[in-house]
Amino acid sequence: MRHDNYWIEDSFLLLLRVAVALGLVFGFSSFGRAQEAPSSSRSLGTDALRDITGIEEAPPTPVRPWWPYALAIAIAMTASLLLAGWRYYRWSLGETKETPDAWALTEMRRIDSLHLADSGRIEQFHRLYSEVIRQYLEKRFHLRASRQTTPEFLQTMGASPLLTPLQRTALKDFLERCDLAKFAQVQFPIEECRSLSQSAQLFVIQTSSDSPATL
Repeated sequence: MRHDNYWIEDSFLLLLRVAVALGLVFGFSSFGRAQEAPSSSRSLGTDALRDITGIEEAPPTPVRPWWPYALAIAIAMTASLLLAGWRYYRWSLGETKETPDAWALTEMRRIDSLHLADSGRIEQFHRLYSEVIRQYLEKRFHLRASRQTTPEFLQTMGASPLLTPLQRTALKDFLERCDLAKFAQVQFPIEECRSLSQSAQLFVIQTSSDSPATL
């Protein structure tokens, strides 16, 4: 359904661009006729003075008004701006609706769909999970710790009452294990990787704003 909406919006934008282009073409064409009409009148007037037979002067060529094209261009531009504003508003509204825990769980499911552990990419699996947990805690508790080392990050979280002692212990075990896979290249078994995925998702669920339960 979302793809259908985007197709309709893109088609509408294309029609608006075509309308603007046609308006410009016809507008300049009418302006050109308006510039040519007086010269034709002058040339006819000169010929009439030179002609001794006194032939009546031909009526000037009617000039097509240019204001309808200017109005069409203004309407098209206004509609384009309104559509762009509406799409931005809808995008920002969708962003604000997504909670930190919903975002984190979606990212974890995306990582699991890559089957990194099954293909032997243990380091990448742990690195991505570690980044998701760090960003989740930043979004959830408004922290700025994504560039901190694991000890610094744990110290930041340990000095805050945001997590319970059990949650801090679970977070410590999780991040230290991710560091072993990232920096020491420890090849954890697939079963342990799946266990880490489940514990990370449980951590997010139990620390979300909707569930104050502890680990």
